[in-house]
Amino acid sequence: MGEVHVLRHGESTANVEGVIVSLPGARALQEVGLTPRGRSQVHECAEEARAAGFDASTIVVTSDFARARETAEVFAAGLGAGAPRVDERLRERGFGVHDEGPTTAYEAVWALDAARAEQSGSVEPVESVAARVGEALRAADELAADGYGHRVVLVAHGDVLQIALALGAGRDPHEHRDQPHLVNAELRRLGDARPPHGGVA
Repeated sequence: MGEVHVLRHGESTANVEGVIVSLPGARALQEVGLTPRGRSQVHECAEEARAAGFDASTIVVTSDFARARETAEVFAAGLGAGAPRVDERLRERGFGVHDEGPTTAYEAVWALDAARAEQSGSVEPVESVAARVGEALRAADELAADGYGHRVVLVAHGDVLQIALALGAGRDPHEHRDQPHLVNAELRRLGDARPPHGGVA
């Protein structure tokens, strides 16, 4: 059987600016990419992954947002793997009225998630994210089990991957913040609480 891993994008220009960029458009799809530090983080992650046994047979699937797509391209190249496949179901969670605002808004959104309360301001509900991410995870499972024992790496965004980790652990996706936080360019096997030494599982 193969394995499914998740990889959060490297440091982005939006991370440095402290702003939320979550809605599909020129900013998310083209302009907000990786910083030089972010690219370096992903290079280092690929080196660690290669040392842990990842190779050219690894299948990389990514969100189409620029910061994730660039991460996937750098990571795949570092393994000598094929070009990343794009899956729009891995796009960042939509933060509605908070888009282009400060990242301090996350805490209020997450508190409502944990309370199973209704979101306002066109924030994408956990249930919606979990449904599309669940479909992407099932597709990744099929790729991983396609007779070759592939490793599949899903490259995406903080909230999307926290929810994926909750689903992978059999937890209520509303409890996604109870999963150990994924830092930029962190690779983790689905179902693992945290890789040894914070590195590659």
